[in-house]
Amino acid sequence: MTDFRMKRPMIDRNVSLLLDQLQFATGNYLIVADENWAMVNWRDIRRRYSCNLTVVSNRYDIAQQAISAQIETTFNDLDFNHLETNSFDGILFRVSKERASSHHVINKAVGLLKPKSSLILSGSKNDGIKTYVKKTCDLFGMRSAAKKIGAQYIASISLYCDDLASLDDNNYSSIQSVKALSQISLVTKPGIFGWNKIDRGSAFFVEHLPLFISNFSQRPRTMLDLGCGYGYLSSQAKFFGIEQLTATDNNAAAILVALENLKCIVQDVQVIASNAGDVISQQFDTIWCNPPFHQGFTIDGDLSSKFLASTKRLLKPQGYAMFVVNSFIPLEQKAKEYFRSIEVVASNRSFKLVALGNQQNNNNQQITK
Repeated sequence: MTDFRMKRPMIDRNVSLLLDQLQFATGNYLIVADENWAMVNWRDIRRRYSCNLTVVSNRYDIAQQAISAQIETTFNDLDFNHLETNSFDGILFRVSKERASSHHVINKAVGLLKPKSSLILSGSKNDGIKTYVKKTCDLFGMRSAAKKIGAQYIASISLYCDDLASLDDNNYSSIQSVKALSQISLVTKPGIFGWNKIDRGSAFFVEHLPLFISNFSQRPRTMLDLGCGYGYLSSQAKFFGIEQLTATDNNAAAILVALENLKCIVQDVQVIASNAGDVISQQFDTIWCNPPFHQGFTIDGDLSSKFLASTKRLLKPQGYAMFVVNSFIPLEQKAKEYFRSIEVVASNRSFKLVALGNQQNNNNQQITK
């Protein structure tokens, strides 16, 4: 069993390996910064390295931090079309958790690199780094091997050939239907956590929504989906009389797809890029949340606290929130810092639903199964 309490975020060691490559670098370098770059000090990077840096990030928080450090940065769904072709002397990429995302970046590097310039890949053995290096070498027309440094690997692969077949990226840039859904029609795409399935925790959440909503003396009219993904939880709002729906996520792909999915759910919908709701000021009757607890490949024990703090700020005094988390996460203990009413609505071996508020149930009843 994972010891959730002991995990605290640190800079990803594979990211550190990549940054070391910039020590003597000159020319134009592109950093593809996904969630693995969350703990990076971008001001320090700008100060330490003399090469011209460009950042493309699919994470809102990371993009904002790099922009604040006055590094040329774009927040989008790993879309490189705004960048000049054959313009970079090097591209730095720590391989992603999702194969489609990694293949997409490797494919796009072919058109972005100058001839004989290098894509520098890093990752750990369990991340599939050796396979990614081999595939990139085949694509670039070069032989190279990943160099092991501690438990991490790094490889610099120069571009000699650009006319071979691209790697399979599951049509990364295309919006696709969620094949696992039958009752409602939603779309999704690679680059979103659980993009091609219904998350089991979210399904458990939806199963018990009628019980949760019954706790309100008056049906909630405004709702926030905090960490919305492609919008599966938000899509249920139309069944419970929600009149105004706000959905937010840190991930650019999620924002893109959730907007497509939710524009017809209720009349008043907004989808906002944010870091756990940090740019939102409105308060809501109800907040629904399936929070992440991974930061890249590592467990971040502080993420649930961040989402709890945001929920406390954004929930109306008479409102209720509901979180779904893995059963081993001590959300109830963490929530005591923020809420007076903390009740487990339902649980099974994998997940638990926790209802949060600052008032007692109006009927003096427990919100239980």
